[in-house]
Amino acid sequence: MRHMILVPLMATVFFLPFESFAQVPWPDKPENVKVLPKDISKQELRRTMFQFATGLGVRCSHCHVAEDVSDLSTYDFASDEKQTKRMARIMMKLVETINNKELAKLGEHRNPAIEVACMTCHRGYKKPQSLESVLSEVIAEEGVRAAIQKYHELHEKYADGQAFDFGPNPLNRLGYQLLGKNKIEEAIEIFKLNVQMHPDAWNPNDSLAEAYMKSGNHRLAVIFYNKSLELNPDNQNAIRMLDKLSGQKN
Repeated sequence: MRHMILVPLMATVFFLPFESFAQVPWPDKPENVKVLPKDISKQELRRTMFQFATGLGVRCSHCHVAEDVSDLSTYDFASDEKQTKRMARIMMKLVETINNKELAKLGEHRNPAIEVACMTCHRGYKKPQSLESVLSEVIAEEGVRAAIQKYHELHEKYADGQAFDFGPNPLNRLGYQLLGKNKIEEAIEIFKLNVQMHPDAWNPNDSLAEAYMKSGNHRLAVIFYNKSLELNPDNQNAIRMLDKLSGQKN
């Protein structure tokens, strides 16, 4: 059964301690500053870089060139060699435009003002994507088995953070996207993963049952509709489908 709810953000995962930034001998005057204020203080620059790193869940080497990525003293922070740094400047300008121009048009004044930041979209992950979007790309390029492996890798790394929603809804949405493309076997695998990860949730079982029914496997459809109904006796969809499947054989 299709089911969507809003899921609250989880706790933030920090990848770099602020002390790591503080221990670096930062120059009194930063070089090659193009978006940030040219007179930005060392303290404010450290704070800003820390926000970038935690907002994207990356280390300094994501944007900056270094001889040894584990040693911040070997970084050439002024270099524009990396495309990610050049992209970051564009995103910084976008954030500035949203906060200083577009949000001001709303006419609602608050103190403190509502603003967007790196964390607003990235949520601690370098590419601002939903879980189903990431997995959908993997399915298209490498297949559903690789996507399931990717899910477990992301879950292991980010389950305690807010980068992704690991509740049942993203996998449920992905499964229905696959059903809509008539990729029934792939949808079954995603719904099976959802049942595995959320054994006490009724809706994943209901969705898996629907996929089995569409595949023609009525025996398994009955099993999972019954499991869904066991977890949620008020599931009217399962009641209707079981009535429809009554007496049918695989």
